[in-house]
Amino acid sequence: MTAHTCPSAPCEPGSTLLGVVGPQGTVAYLTPPLTIDDSFVATARRGRSPEKRFRFAAPCVEEHCAQWTGSRCGVIDAVLATDVRGADDEASSLPRCAIRSSCRWFAQSGAGACGVCPLVITDCR
Repeated sequence: MTAHTCPSAPCEPGSTLLGVVGPQGTVAYLTPPLTIDDSFVATARRGRSPEKRFRFAAPCVEEHCAQWTGSRCGVIDAVLATDVRGADDEASSLPRCAIRSSCRWFAQSGAGACGVCPLVITDCR
């Protein structure tokens, strides 16, 4: 079984900095992504939550995650269920992504997940 990568992980040492949340509230992906260390985490935690400003990736922990439904990630299912853009939008070119080959959301929902992924901000509080 292939290990999957969570594209909406917390800011922790060893996680991957997947992208930056832009002024329009969408994620701009880094290529290549960067592995973050203790120093990055300490700096990022000053001020607003790092999960409001960045998107991180880390190994999917499945049943050890509050978003796990028992067989799949509930985050992408919820996002896709509320997506009002329409099917034509997801057919456009997929965003550049460094983790697609291992991404939990892509494995679970295909290109539709990629279409809404830039809209997901991990910390919306």
